[in-house]
Amino acid sequence: MEPRDAGDAATATPPVTTSPYATTAGAPPVQEPTVKPGSFPGLTAELNAQLEVVEIDLGEKQQATTGTLKAQSLLKLLKAKDPAKPFLPGQPRIPLHRVADDADPTCNEMLDYLRKVHLTDALDGLLPYMRYIFVQTPSFRHINPLHHQQAHAREIKVNENPGLHLVWYYEQIFIKPIPAYFYSKAFWEYLKDADDAVYRAAAGFMRSYYFLIQYDIDFHEALKHRLIPMKPDGHPPTYEEFHEFIYPFSKVNDDFVSRRFHYGELRLTRINRTAFLFKGQLAYFHIYPQWGSFLEHILAPIITIFAVFSVVLNSMQVGLAALDMGPGNEGSGWPAFVSVSVYFPIAIIIFIAIVVAVGVVGLALMGAKDLIHGNNVRRRKKRGDESAGEKSHGMI
Repeated sequence: MEPRDAGDAATATPPVTTSPYATTAGAPPVQEPTVKPGSFPGLTAELNAQLEVVEIDLGEKQQATTGTLKAQSLLKLLKAKDPAKPFLPGQPRIPLHRVADDADPTCNEMLDYLRKVHLTDALDGLLPYMRYIFVQTPSFRHINPLHHQQAHAREIKVNENPGLHLVWYYEQIFIKPIPAYFYSKAFWEYLKDADDAVYRAAAGFMRSYYFLIQYDIDFHEALKHRLIPMKPDGHPPTYEEFHEFIYPFSKVNDDFVSRRFHYGELRLTRINRTAFLFKGQLAYFHIYPQWGSFLEHILAPIITIFAVFSVVLNSMQVGLAALDMGPGNEGSGWPAFVSVSVYFPIAIIIFIAIVVAVGVVGLALMGAKDLIHGNNVRRRKKRGDESAGEKSHGMI
């Protein structure tokens, strides 16, 4: 193209741009699509602009390969703007879908990967039963910020398993890092049409990070554990940039996320117990995948019960032997010792009974407290209380 001179530039007609929702005279107005209240409104800050969404006509593609024409059907695909990087940002092992003529539009390795790393079907199937196992708090706000995990002596374990995100076990909590492709507006646009289940799981996952990172100290803790990905230039976002990116996810409610993210932090011991009682599985997840460790946890309470029974039976045996040494029997010259031998085992038995009763009553009260708290949270959520189930710094 030849360069234009100044006169051409001055007389050139400026291009006319029209809105895709503009209407012609006399035509009925076309309403712009609106975002449903409580759904993900879309990113306001894009930290990765390496992707774009393209559309292909499957009808024309079928005609080019088979000679037969099908009805027009548009398929959205994700494409890298830089041909040298035809893969999912942050995951070079997963190629984006090719748009070449010989590409099979029904084969999507990337979508299979996204289902694998974001869906939590196994955990979703257990959650309806959790209310019967010392109910978990049914609120997505039940999440401690990162810096407060240390106050509970928990070590952060970075793990890519989506079913372990925000699952804790005594002194450790598992957290899944944010993938780099979540920085892209084009990715979210593509995912919304490609797979609704993955889209809802991803939105819920990102909403959990809004509560994990509430302060500057949380942000730097996340960078330390590489929970926040780098931008395409190789530098991390600033806290201000990250907040602008994460803020839209705080507006998403439970109607637009997967079941897993109706909850916040989950206790692994209760999940394992639920899997054992209601699904017939040995556990949902083994921290120590060895038979010795599994049997140790199973046998410990059984051995404790046997030890208690042994003390009680021995006490009864001592008491019966002391009764045989009453007046007229050998050893009756020690009446005080005989009396102690008779009544002390009885006192031991009563003491053990009290301890067991207090333990059973205590567990029952703890379970009732959790159950009442969980039901109260559900009622408050139904009434529209946004603070229902918000994580406190007390007992959990």
